[in-house]
Amino acid sequence: MDEVWFAIPSASVERCRERLPAWRAMGYRVAVLQNRERGEIPADRVVWRDDYPGWAESVNMLCREVVPREAPVVVTGGDDMLPDSEADAQELLRLFRSRFPDGFGVMQPAGDTHMNAREYCGSPWFGRAWIQRAYQGNGPMHGSYRHNWADHELRWVAEALGALWMHEGATQRHEHFTRTGEAPPAFWEGEVSAHDRLDVERFMARLWQGFPGHTPAWGQGVDSAWWAERYDGTAHRYWAARYGNEWIGSDAATRLSAALALCERRGLRRVAVYGAGSETRAAGAALMSPPVEVVCLIDDDPRLAGSSLWGYPIESLDVATRREMDAVVLSSRSMNESLAARVEPLAARGIEIVSAQDALAAA
Repeated sequence: MDEVWFAIPSASVERCRERLPAWRAMGYRVAVLQNRERGEIPADRVVWRDDYPGWAESVNMLCREVVPREAPVVVTGGDDMLPDSEADAQELLRLFRSRFPDGFGVMQPAGDTHMNAREYCGSPWFGRAWIQRAYQGNGPMHGSYRHNWADHELRWVAEALGALWMHEGATQRHEHFTRTGEAPPAFWEGEVSAHDRLDVERFMARLWQGFPGHTPAWGQGVDSAWWAERYDGTAHRYWAARYGNEWIGSDAATRLSAALALCERRGLRRVAVYGAGSETRAAGAALMSPPVEVVCLIDDDPRLAGSSLWGYPIESLDVATRREMDAVVLSSRSMNESLAARVEPLAARGIEIVSAQDALAAA
């Protein structure tokens, strides 16, 4: 009989002891990557990591290095998930195989709708061929996310590749602390909340770029237009509600789009955008597929140097000026005059300076 493995990272010995027995009782083998807390838990395989690479990359590691390679399916999620109580592992495996006989598929039991769970794959089943072939053979999920939004990307990539089954007849209950009334786990603030903004911005940037690297090994990828036509803006609304003051498709995006289009008309191919503040954060849609090459974002806040926004690196002016560029677009609501003064040395070198505010009027 083929084994079905439930494989998760966990930072809580207590939660593993509380919930893993339910998985074993329903016929699953269990593998856990422990971090933060080390202790004996009811699992078949346990490995320890001093550092935490994030949820998605932890799942990739478990699938590559811990779960036996002959296992036809790996199920993942977290230590706050419970298995379907009506169908055991073998029954669900039979259903999975009937849908994905070659193993290239992702099944998300979608009977539990808590936290809009049908919008993403938070506790997916991975077929062996998906594990081996997804993301050019690098693992079943994209490992760049710290915690949130990797499951949203998984859902969209699997659907685009014709490999998704949102199985509403199966239920894996998510005992999230917002549902149970418990306090957030000890790791939550540092590992989840602190990285949420970067994760959602990473998702939006990758979506706009067609989820780079999604092409499966020995297969064809999907043109970025597929997502542009179908995406309903969930992440944009989430970002605007939590971190921004306006919709990402707002006037700020119109202004920046006009500036980038003006650069294209003038033959300015390599462009830096000056300003990584609220104006550029609200203008993300303009950077979805710009008509010119955006080489970087420039900002004077030293705390932003070395980070990124919408998938583009943020650099200080001194660092950015070492790049080859044809133009700098000033992207600010109220500081364009001071930014223009800052880039006068660039203008003296023949680099054109374009104001996003003025470009819209000239469009």
